[in-house]
Amino acid sequence: MKLVQTLIVVLISVMMKLDSRMFGRLNFERPLLTCTICGLLLGNLQVGLQVGATMELATLGMMSIGASGIDMNMGALVGCAICIMTGADIETAITIAVPMTLLCTLIETVASVVRINFTHMCDDAVEKGDFRKAKRIDIVYGPVLYVLCTIIPVFLSVYFGAGVVEAIASSVPTWVTAGVSLGANIIAYFGFAMLLSTMVNKNTVVYFFAGFLLAAYSGLGLTAIALIGIVIAMILYTVKYTGTGVQAASAASAVDDLEDLDN
Repeated sequence: MKLVQTLIVVLISVMMKLDSRMFGRLNFERPLLTCTICGLLLGNLQVGLQVGATMELATLGMMSIGASGIDMNMGALVGCAICIMTGADIETAITIAVPMTLLCTLIETVASVVRINFTHMCDDAVEKGDFRKAKRIDIVYGPVLYVLCTIIPVFLSVYFGAGVVEAIASSVPTWVTAGVSLGANIIAYFGFAMLLSTMVNKNTVVYFFAGFLLAAYSGLGLTAIALIGIVIAMILYTVKYTGTGVQAASAASAVDDLEDLDN
């Protein structure tokens, strides 16, 4: 029975991992949905919903803008499965998710290096005209690597217990974890810079700094700042497209037309 439950969790993890990579975007990567599915298939929907809601809040708290190497989803799924299979309390899920997240981060960092080599292999195949090989690398090699990097840690942690995950995570040298954390932060900062390069220009940079200063020194939460931003956007829209904004634009257009007639 335990093996069957473990295999069910492994299949859910694979579905979650391949969601945005092969299935489109069905939100299977969200802890609330995956833990709910896990609870439904393992026969304890209530615990699945409770763990999913708790881990969803934890995931939102760790979410960053741009690319990021931190992924709490796998840890949430494993924690939910162990809670259901062992009858542990919900707090245990968070305790399990932390070392599981560290382990998944280490594995994903190594897998990212391998995937970069896949990209170069695909480019070389295209240059040589071997499109069948390029297609095979893209469709087969990539998903297989994702699946392997998912099923191995999930199967070990669910079948043998959280102690295996903690033992593996604790055996990793400090310099490795520090390097992975640094690399994940650099990736997140780079993703944020790429996002800003498409959003910020000379006309909008003042709003960016205004929002940054408001968030840094006002002491308000993200919800309050978002509501303030919505109000400011509505005011600017009103000024630009209604009232004096439209009248000024019409007057300017009329003057331009008269100047054209004089010429």
